[in-house]
Amino acid sequence: MKEILRSRFVGMHELRKNLSKLLQDLAEEGQEIVITRQGKPAAVIMDVEKYLEAQEALKEFSDPGYLTALLEAKMEIRRGEGVPAEEVFREKGL
Repeated sequence: MKEILRSRFVGMHELRKNLSKLLQDLAEEGQEIVITRQGKPAAVIMDVEKYLEAQEALKEFSDPGYLTALLEAKMEIRRGEGVPAEEVFREKGL
């Protein structure tokens, strides 16, 4: 939820008045726009590529096997059994 606070907020009146400009800004900046109604978030407009990436990520997270592996890895890290980032970067040549 905190991530949304970094987004641009636009009221319904400004949306109607400046839709073309807002869509142009969206394409250039790549940041989503939160549409408000009476000062409260009502909808989000986002770049199509970002939307498709989000949909793909949701598909992955809905796979029970993926979630199980992710949770197991998280527990390993908490127990100090994870691989240090420096080692991963070195192996990947980063």
